[in-house]
Amino acid sequence: MQVLFGGTFDPVHNGHVAMVDQLRSTFPSATIHVIPNNQPPHRNSEVSAAHRLEMLHLAMSHLQDININKIEFDRPGPSYTIDTLNGLREQFGNDESFVLVLGADVIRKMDSWYRPRTVPLLCNVCILNRAGECVEIPSVLAKMNEISDSGLLDNVPSGYLVRLQTPDLFISSTLVRSLIAQGTKQLPVPQTVADYLGKYDLYQDTE
Repeated sequence: MQVLFGGTFDPVHNGHVAMVDQLRSTFPSATIHVIPNNQPPHRNSEVSAAHRLEMLHLAMSHLQDININKIEFDRPGPSYTIDTLNGLREQFGNDESFVLVLGADVIRKMDSWYRPRTVPLLCNVCILNRAGECVEIPSVLAKMNEISDSGLLDNVPSGYLVRLQTPDLFISSTLVRSLIAQGTKQLPVPQTVADYLGKYDLYQDTE
């Protein structure tokens, strides 16, 4: 099983690390692929892709069975999820179980993705629900089979949807960038990442 957790990670923070750790517990037989965008299709990154990649390595270095996957760095143009899924299918074959992890904010925008209706044909989907939240399924995923047992996805390549309740960690990259711009010293990021941010004066001009 291959679990795919993508994002801009601009910058990576404690919430990302906690989420990856929870994915390791939820899918114990899986390899967790943390996939940073090279060129985000819907927004500009605040710092270079190389900086974001290095901070991911620093943040995740203590976690086992984690692969910081550079697949989106190895092709030009916007980092579309459908291209990443196709590339991973070429690598792992059509019978491997894929689980694409999507947060509530991403799910709500999914109808505007590039070729979103192809996603259920290439992978299963894990929706991250915060405590007390139940995200509405977008129309592009409406025909997926929703199940409650994530363990059933071990040998299913695609077509199924599961929800995962996540901790109430109210941290975002937007918040981290704002705190840095305000000169805050205590940031909700791993200490290795905080040191890196300071070393290269990243996000100092963020408004």
